[in-house]
Amino acid sequence: MKISPSEGLSSSHAVFSGEVTKLEPNTATKFGGVAVTLRVKKVWKGDVGEQVEVHTAGNSAACGYGFAIGETYLVYASRDEADPMRVSLCSRTAPLANAKEDLDFLGKPVKQFDDASPNRKRRRGKDNCSASPGPASHSGSGWMVLLLAGVALGLRRLA
Repeated sequence: MKISPSEGLSSSHAVFSGEVTKLEPNTATKFGGVAVTLRVKKVWKGDVGEQVEVHTAGNSAACGYGFAIGETYLVYASRDEADPMRVSLCSRTAPLANAKEDLDFLGKPVKQFDDASPNRKRRRGKDNCSASPGPASHSGSGWMVLLLAGVALGLRRLA
């Protein structure tokens, strides 16, 4: 059973909206998974700058959230000793287009970044592809899991 927006807010270290700009293997923690870089748009909770990196498990079986490059999400990030910004499938993280209930509950953000800022460049065109299928598309997700597992094992052997 999914938690309520109130429970999501109180149990999270940070709550913000942002567009995914990069997906890559997570080498920052011993658990592996995916490192997700987001261009932050609005912040409701936490000390979050214009860009943030969050981590998630490499697949949904391990509670990993399937982010897609170019998509904008409402992100509920937790924190622990091993990982300062972790996102799980069990959090209220969702594509912004599907987060009306949460946005209504959250109200006005405490911080908002201007999309028109000259320092913020938009990526458009064929470079705007996804290294991981989003929640609406699961085709190829098995191959992505295998790829990420292979990269993680390779990196562990190098260490």
